[in-house]
Amino acid sequence: MALLFSHVRVSTPDGNEAEFLVSGIPREFDDFEYYTAFEDFLDGIEEDPEISVHAEAYLYGEGETFKASIEEVAYFHLRMQNDERFLSGHCDNIESVDFTCNYSPDELFGMDWG
Repeated sequence: MALLFSHVRVSTPDGNEAEFLVSGIPREFDDFEYYTAFEDFLDGIEEDPEISVHAEAYLYGEGETFKASIEEVAYFHLRMQNDERFLSGHCDNIESVDFTCNYSPDELFGMDWG
């Protein structure tokens, strides 16, 4: 079984940044719903900036691919903290994704990313 997850970096033009892991491959705003790290990032934004998203998708293991569960994502996060080579040494990088969105604190989930 291969588990699919992504290492995500979000940023704004004024220098706000955050990095975190998510299940699967994010392609739209709703893919970050329920991720505390992303919610904390949004809480730190006071204006209506453009948010840039860069995600590196990884597979951990071999065989049939499944999206990693929230618990598995948390485990991978711990592995990354304990081993700086976890992603490069134990996972296969399969895809890079980049997209942007104009974010407004008044509009949360349910909007499309461009």
